[in-house]
Amino acid sequence: MHLRSWLLASLVCWVLGFHADASAQKPAIRIGAEDDWAPFSSAKNGTPVGMAVDIVKAIFAEAGLALELVPLPYARCMEEARIGRVAGCFDTLPDDLLRKDFWFHAMPLFSDPILILARGDDPAVSLGLKGLEGKRVITTHGYTYGDAFEVNRSIQRVNASHDVNALRMLDAKRGDYALVYQRITNLLLQGEAKGLAGKIKSLGPLIHADLYIAFSRKHPGAESLVQQFDAAHGRLLKNQTIAKIEKRWN
Repeated sequence: MHLRSWLLASLVCWVLGFHADASAQKPAIRIGAEDDWAPFSSAKNGTPVGMAVDIVKAIFAEAGLALELVPLPYARCMEEARIGRVAGCFDTLPDDLLRKDFWFHAMPLFSDPILILARGDDPAVSLGLKGLEGKRVITTHGYTYGDAFEVNRSIQRVNASHDVNALRMLDAKRGDYALVYQRITNLLLQGEAKGLAGKIKSLGPLIHADLYIAFSRKHPGAESLVQQFDAAHGRLLKNQTIAKIEKRWN
């Protein structure tokens, strides 16, 4: 090999090696994952697991971005994201108030109905937002339920620390109705709250909720991160990777 060619080849190898090392040394993006919301996102032995966890991992891998998931209680997760200590938090239902502090990606991670739950002896067979006015409605601490519900001041909110406690409080008549996601309700009534099966019924959905990562507006490069996330997410929706993940969890 001529000296000039050898020097050129060496330079190319050095440049490629430098960029590979720089990429490998980029710090992982820290995203908060709700630690107690199975089957979507929960923590087992300190490790996030669930359908939403698998979706988020797949999207970051497709984008070529290193990811560190930090399991946190939801309210703390959102506060850590709001102040920029983590780049984002999931699973979040966007509303106008949250959009002041967070960026949201274009397409939801997944969707699930929020059910209006009543005691089994309630005479109603269906109910909507209007029917909650003037009633005590049990909601879970830190969760949001869509703009129409959040701005309705005639609904009396009763706070529960966890979805399973919302079901127990409803059964104990500490509220008139409770709002819990459909898949969460089904899982709880088959497991942790199976003693309430038959005592609680659904009066239909409040809304069909779309869930997202809330990306912190205070985190450096968050807007660019959302753009990379959107591009990767779109590819995985198109090639059915997201659908396959959802199927594994259904």
